[in-house]
Amino acid sequence: METQVQPRGLTDVVARFMDQFEAETLANFIASQGIPCDLVEIWNVVRPYRYGVRVERSRIDELRRTLKLKPVANCLTATGAQILAGRLTREGVPCYVGGEHTYFFESAVPIRETKEPGHMVAVPEVFFADALHILNKQPLSDEELTALAVGTAPPPDDPL
Repeated sequence: METQVQPRGLTDVVARFMDQFEAETLANFIASQGIPCDLVEIWNVVRPYRYGVRVERSRIDELRRTLKLKPVANCLTATGAQILAGRLTREGVPCYVGGEHTYFFESAVPIRETKEPGHMVAVPEVFFADALHILNKQPLSDEELTALAVGTAPPPDDPL
């Protein structure tokens, strides 16, 4: 679980995720911007965030300026924020989940916060239009989901 560029010196966790893929996506984007970072596995009994992105403490302000995080959703539950982050990440958009949960951890340094209650999902400015496009897509109807399920069903003679 390592990104291509490793941080040196004192580091802080700047983002936490329940899903490794979401954390890796953000870490890889941060590294691609020339900011050393590391993907770490974490565990907290109170909160189930299992993966974190760690950045050199001296480069956190640069990270904020580089990412220019733009909120795409506010006032979410912790689970809702993580689900939304997963949806964006699977469409190729790195994202950050911020809000109340960042204050429950030692060395959690938020890189974009909201004063509103609950949780927020934000994306780097360069992905803002893509994120809005993804989030504004109409969900599939029950009929469309049924057609997809029927169309992908295994053939009747399939032994599995």
